[in-house]
Amino acid sequence: MLTVYEVGAFRLDPLAGVLTRSGVPQSLGSRAVGVLAVLVRNAHSYVEKNAILDAAWPGVVVEEGNLTVQISAIRRVLAQVPGGDRWVETIARRGYRFVGPVKEVTLDENRKSAGWSKRSNLPEPLTSFIGRERQLAEIKRLLPKTRLLTIVGVGGIGKTRLALQLAAEVSEAYRDGVCFVELAPLADPSLVPNAAAQVLGVRDVRGKSLTEALSVHVRNRQLLLLLDNCEHVLDAGAMLVDAMLTKAADLTVIATSREPLRVSGEQVYRLSPFTLPDAAASAEAMAQSEAVQLFVERARYRRPDFELTQGNARAVGNVCTRLDGIPLALELAAARVHALSIEQINERLDDRFKLLTDGSRAALPRQQTLHATLDWSHGLLSRREQIVLRRLAVFLGGFSLDAASFVASDIALRGSEVTDLLSRLVARSLVEAEIGNMGAARYRLLETTRGYAAERLAEAGETDDIRRRHAQYLCDLFNLAPENWLRMPDMDWRALYAKELDNVRTALDWALSVTGDPSLGVALAGASGPMWLELSLHGEGRGRLEAAMERVGPTTSRLDQARIALWLGMLFGEAEPIAAGAAKTRAVELYREIADATGLGFSLVQLAAASVSSGRFERAAQSLAEAWPLLENARLPKPLARYFDTAGFLLRQTGDPVRAREHFERALKLFRNAGAEREALRMLGNLADLTWSLGDLDASVAAFRESVSRLRNSPLTTANMLGFNLANLAGVLTEKGDLAEALAAAREGMPLLTSTGNGWIHADHLALRAALVDKFDVAARIAGYADSQYASKQAPRHPNEARARTRLFALLRAHFKNGEVDNLLAEGAVLNDDEACRFALED
Repeated sequence: MLTVYEVGAFRLDPLAGVLTRSGVPQSLGSRAVGVLAVLVRNAHSYVEKNAILDAAWPGVVVEEGNLTVQISAIRRVLAQVPGGDRWVETIARRGYRFVGPVKEVTLDENRKSAGWSKRSNLPEPLTSFIGRERQLAEIKRLLPKTRLLTIVGVGGIGKTRLALQLAAEVSEAYRDGVCFVELAPLADPSLVPNAAAQVLGVRDVRGKSLTEALSVHVRNRQLLLLLDNCEHVLDAGAMLVDAMLTKAADLTVIATSREPLRVSGEQVYRLSPFTLPDAAASAEAMAQSEAVQLFVERARYRRPDFELTQGNARAVGNVCTRLDGIPLALELAAARVHALSIEQINERLDDRFKLLTDGSRAALPRQQTLHATLDWSHGLLSRREQIVLRRLAVFLGGFSLDAASFVASDIALRGSEVTDLLSRLVARSLVEAEIGNMGAARYRLLETTRGYAAERLAEAGETDDIRRRHAQYLCDLFNLAPENWLRMPDMDWRALYAKELDNVRTALDWALSVTGDPSLGVALAGASGPMWLELSLHGEGRGRLEAAMERVGPTTSRLDQARIALWLGMLFGEAEPIAAGAAKTRAVELYREIADATGLGFSLVQLAAASVSSGRFERAAQSLAEAWPLLENARLPKPLARYFDTAGFLLRQTGDPVRAREHFERALKLFRNAGAEREALRMLGNLADLTWSLGDLDASVAAFRESVSRLRNSPLTTANMLGFNLANLAGVLTEKGDLAEALAAAREGMPLLTSTGNGWIHADHLALRAALVDKFDVAARIAGYADSQYASKQAPRHPNEARARTRLFALLRAHFKNGEVDNLLAEGAVLNDDEACRFALED
């Protein structure tokens, strides 16, 4: 049984870590929810500060000021209801007491799991689920017998809504949860693996396809993957699904598409329209029709007093029948009841259907019906509403009011008018508004509507002009994104910029094309650099920045070039130290030319990090020395944290782990002060690694286990971060002699690192473990692989890896005769990353 709490108008779910109001999650971080949960569980009783800190920050030493910040955040959210800000009382210098209304509610586990679970990323439904009980039951019977089930049907028939409901209701049957991947925003089929990788937290690297990395990631997971709207990327979707299913025995895929994927073993489920009413039936009998139920339910959104009566039942039945029971068509029709009678709606539908009767006979009737509905909806708009609708077609993944006003306006149509016209389009259900209690509203067109509007845009001859305005808007929006990334808490930065990912993609596609505007493309590519890092889209980001670099011309500003070079170097990272160093060197030169002190200081720190990774310690020290006064003067916590992080890295590599710890601890504090939670998590792993370097193996094991636990429970975790901590844990356990536990940790961690191109860094520990269990041939081959990787990347080993290699070669020399080791090392040197990883982790 699960316990949640009704807190006045709010609902608190401690297990899910969320506070909702009317089903809408509130903008309250996990720490604040944890604090509130402690107070609510002890409602009307005084709770000491230390008890709250221990419960909300288990095992972590935090400053008391953090608690004050969280209490303030809680009060701001509760203040949405009268007097809510007074529900948390302060007991001076002692603690807090919750005095608001609290009701404990116990939920059945099955009821909880039927909702949108914490183990999934399924979007919360904004409308009720109508009908489809028979289809749900049929698909549930099919699902255990197939690994790929494709729900097929015409656009607007409700494939996505049915798939989401199905996934929510069966989610508990999958140990590793449910992942929803929306493909509708993708204009480029090659980005299908990228979309899946972003949801699954998988990064790609050079020399290995993202499809391979995804297949490795899901290999040992019992997961339900929902791929939505595959029809426009059918071949790419089919290839990805086939590759992943071949590698992962416990993976199940549900796809929605207008046609089958045609992958071996595919179970196709063709979705029919909603059941239609009998024209002669009574109002009570007609209400049993799924189409009528949907129409009436959606009509009430526009007219709360709308009812199905004996007087209007026949007219409602006619609307549903003439729209063939297609959900999207029904919803568009129902949206008109605030302005038209049911009889008037019927009359207009009649006119449009007659118009389309003489259309293409090759098109399916249902496609004609849906297009007729959109034609009819479009015909109801004023000329200025039609202009705005077609211009909104340029957006992918949603848009803000400011974006709509900028892109859709022109000399004859002011931005203020666009605001009003957009509101009318929302009222007519042609644009969806996502309005939460916090933050500005965001809008989007349904994919079918967007495609229809794009046709109208092309007919008007406006496509290139509007795409240019779209790219210009994004260029203006992202102009300060790199500087804001240094100044803003990560959560605030992502809230402002990350949601524009699909818009940035389509803008770059156009701007860097033959018919586009390369100056806009280059500027946007450099300005959007932090986004690819934040969203762990390293491979895609590198590709886009390299494409932009090729379009740099004589008139390209030094700032745009500097940004491209800096973020390209950061995206190369430790996996490609040579390429990273070259790009960061260029960034330093450019920032120095334009006298940007903060940009120069930060790029010098990045160059220092690349120099340490490639063993150029003197150069790293020089870069840090030049960077320090620039960053100290800027007084920005995140760049300063990066400085101490890199300085600690240099100290560790040059044999001063004690001072390195001081720098890492200072970096950790600064990252937390800056709101850079992901970087703070990374620093915890660095500190555990340093403890290992200092020789305290037991403390290091405990620290790595704590870090792994935090990473498993954090939405900010990347495959690389978790992989590094698990692989390091395996290394410490190997040094301690806990070889079985070391293998278990390595088997989880190494595939994650190999998928990001960083597995080679930890190969020495795998080789040492193999030697300690008398698998000397394996040990020597893995050692050869490790040596070849370090040599090709011109990278020195970290202290722990160097110590493992020294011990390993002592064992190898003692076991083998002269010449035998060299032959095995040579065999290992030609292994690729996957081969070496698989070879090392075998029993």
